[in-house]
Amino acid sequence: MARRSVQFWRIEQLNGDELSRPFPARRVAEVLKKAKDTGTDRHFTSVDGTVLLAQAAASSPHPVLLLDRVRDTNLPSVGDALGRRKPLPLAPGDHLLETTYFAFLKRNVIAVLTSGNGPRASRLGEYLGEMLGLETTLVPVVREDIEEILTRLEVSRFEFAIPAERLSGKLMEGEWADVLDSASRLMNEGTFRISLSVGRSGKAEDKQRIRERIQRLIDLFRSAGSVEHFDYVVAEGKDSLTGDREVVDLLKERFISHIEVDPDVFNDPQKSVAEAIAILNKQARDNEAFFARTLPDVKGSADSSLVPDIVAGGMAAAREALPVSTASAEAEGGTGHELVRG
Repeated sequence: MARRSVQFWRIEQLNGDELSRPFPARRVAEVLKKAKDTGTDRHFTSVDGTVLLAQAAASSPHPVLLLDRVRDTNLPSVGDALGRRKPLPLAPGDHLLETTYFAFLKRNVIAVLTSGNGPRASRLGEYLGEMLGLETTLVPVVREDIEEILTRLEVSRFEFAIPAERLSGKLMEGEWADVLDSASRLMNEGTFRISLSVGRSGKAEDKQRIRERIQRLIDLFRSAGSVEHFDYVVAEGKDSLTGDREVVDLLKERFISHIEVDPDVFNDPQKSVAEAIAILNKQARDNEAFFARTLPDVKGSADSSLVPDIVAGGMAAAREALPVSTASAEAEGGTGHELVRG
């Protein structure tokens, strides 16, 4: 089995304001499907040279999009049973696609199923802006029920990092103070990182004692009131209610759900999409109560008129095709629609 993560983000406007209506995700999916069916070019090249390609994978119960990083250079090699290396066997015109999956949920939340190679979540905002003129940004969903989650967490790992110049026992008390004071004598530059984990071997009762010990150290750490001096503080474990692996960021109090997937399924182009949709739908169900409790409801219906059909070359090409008088008027006054670039 292989581990993947599901991140949760919320769509907002570029100025940080919340959207007053639901994001028109189904219309976006329809536009991408239409562009694919008609052969309209959906590729977008970002300023750093990354090539992105989006397509719709589902529309119900939640719209799901695939965003691919398209690669045709610096490709990995393959090898035979004896280790002899040869180029990846791509047919002429083929590219390597590295995928991230996005599901649009209620309250303008997006669930993002990631891997190590697919585009990061913020790339979706970049793509929607340049290809459809939708000026949005993604902000992480923050956990406000951190105490409840930590209570349910069967912790297996606790890790933190702090710049060496901040190492001081004065930040903490007791055992943690001894650890930081000792570290300050070892280094004065770079980053000091420590990780406590249960480990894979040992008896169940021994592992439980270690979990309880780590949990106590986490409680002491959080009660110190100086966590903001650290760069990275996370607790990881299994949610005793859902069974999901979770990483709780104690600095930002946001969460990431970790799931186990069959790598053979995710290497199959057809099965991987169906599996991703099933995973994201399950995450939507499992976390709906939390979103309803912590996020504001979004009234009204989505405005599909805000989403134009895709034009080959993206919005830049569409603007170049506008008459000069129209382009000038939009540049001065804008369209007046939220989400949409003027």
